[in-house]
Amino acid sequence: MNAEPKASEKPRFFERHLGKMLVSCALLSAVFSFLLIPLADSSTRLNARQVFDSSRWHSLQLQLQTYRLMDYLSDVDERDLPLQGNAYFQYDLVLSRVDLLRKGELGRHIRNFANGRATRLLNIISGELELISLNIDHLEQGKLDQVPILIERLRALDSQVSDFVVIVNQSANDYVTEKRAELDIQIECIQIISLILLILTAILLIISFKLSKKLGHVFKRNTRLEQRVKDVQAGKFETIRQINAELQPSLIGTLNSSTSLLQQNLSGSINIVLERIASNHQQVLTQLDCYHDLTLIEADQLTPVLTFGSLSQQLSASIESVKQTINSYRIRALCCIDPHLNDCVETDLKRLHEILVTLITQLAPYCQSADLLIQVRPSTLPIVSLPRRSKQHPLKMIQISIRDNGEGLPESIQDGLRSNPHNPNNTIMNQIQQMGMGFTFCHFLISALQGELHFSSSPGKGSEIWIDLPMGVNENEPNRNQDTVPTPDTVMAILESDSLLDQALLQTMKPFVHTMSVTEAQLNEFLLISEPIPFQALFINQIHLLHNEQLDCLLHLKAHGVDLILSQALIQAYPELAGSKSFQYPITPNQLRSITQFSD
Repeated sequence: MNAEPKASEKPRFFERHLGKMLVSCALLSAVFSFLLIPLADSSTRLNARQVFDSSRWHSLQLQLQTYRLMDYLSDVDERDLPLQGNAYFQYDLVLSRVDLLRKGELGRHIRNFANGRATRLLNIISGELELISLNIDHLEQGKLDQVPILIERLRALDSQVSDFVVIVNQSANDYVTEKRAELDIQIECIQIISLILLILTAILLIISFKLSKKLGHVFKRNTRLEQRVKDVQAGKFETIRQINAELQPSLIGTLNSSTSLLQQNLSGSINIVLERIASNHQQVLTQLDCYHDLTLIEADQLTPVLTFGSLSQQLSASIESVKQTINSYRIRALCCIDPHLNDCVETDLKRLHEILVTLITQLAPYCQSADLLIQVRPSTLPIVSLPRRSKQHPLKMIQISIRDNGEGLPESIQDGLRSNPHNPNNTIMNQIQQMGMGFTFCHFLISALQGELHFSSSPGKGSEIWIDLPMGVNENEPNRNQDTVPTPDTVMAILESDSLLDQALLQTMKPFVHTMSVTEAQLNEFLLISEPIPFQALFINQIHLLHNEQLDCLLHLKAHGVDLILSQALIQAYPELAGSKSFQYPITPNQLRSITQFSD
């Protein structure tokens, strides 16, 4: 019973530590390979024949040169006079051999022979040769009586030279024998290291074979796991699709019923309830589409459905669908489009609607009773590595900015938006746990549509999220916003309220009507002076109740023929201020167009 687990544990332990064993064998092989380098170099130096050859050769040459000097001196007679330096030449040959044996690396080795005895003999030989230099000098001067003296001294020196040659030969033989023994030891070490390397190589081959088999099993297992993941994703996608398909008919039916009831003349409270029901059903349908697209993104199967359409109409429809959410949080929202931007674009309008609705819904809790500005404008980002969708409609980056002056985004959402959706570690589930479903969906969907999402947020000062999306622009289509001519002889004043929307309203209304900005103090001044009031309509961007001074001022302006444009909430609170035009939040591009149209 106990033997079977042990037998099964051994291969597991071996397989678990295959990588460590491979690294260890590779390190040992490297260490032993480096050990071979100094051993091989040392063996080369030990095998050098310098000492063996040079010391013997030069010592024998010293002895031979000494005999040649003796033979030369023995043959000198009066007929050879003058010698003209021949005696010096023979004498210098002997001294040169002595110098070669005393200097350089050869002299260093000879000094180690026979415990310094060879060096002492060489010094004696050198000293004796130095002493006979005077006799050589006399011989060069033609004094033949020096010849017997020189021969006698050289014969006396012969025993020292012979002893020196014997010592050098014996010491060189001992030196070579010692080095040969060291060389044999090093050769044995090299053989042992080579044997170890051979064993390590065999182990590496075995481990590599095992790892290759294990790697093959891992690849097969990964293939099966990938297929299982794909099957799970396909199952999840099919489940969401089925849920979406089953819920949509009921929701659409309820939504159509609510819409048909709204067209009937019912009481105000019932209409409000029906509007909320219709809005909630519309948001539920959008959320179902978001869940469906999120599963497509996770399975990497999302394909944009490109269609041409009016950007202003799409934005108006998207903003209208979240009107109940905006009003429930008492948000003053304005959506405006840059007049220089072409209105006809090619993009995935359905998913653009999902992004706008989801972002506004997610931002609404953080800008309660604040201003929300949605701007569409040309982007400064270039088109990078994106193919043209058609020959007639080139791609351009268009930026959608959503800005508010609310409380700002929480740190968890900011950290999630900073993460790269293309990073495999940032899974959809991790992002959902960090910043919720809505922001996660927008972040990944914008990236899937080849766009970019950026943001900035400050606590208590609000936040801004801007989206850059590539869109096809129909350059042949005339830009109705840019070509619009303001209504003549009509000036609309916008009452300043120190809000985020004041300047945006001025810039947005300029293409349609002459605009100016006024303060409450300026309104009172216009009423006091006798000159005509310089504007025909006054736009009041306010949802809070008016105080008495404001109410009196507006009544006097209406009495002077000024058309008051107020929100429906103010008109319900002050019926006496009702004018020919009104608006309701959120203010869409379609509302702005209708507000700024005046008859001559």
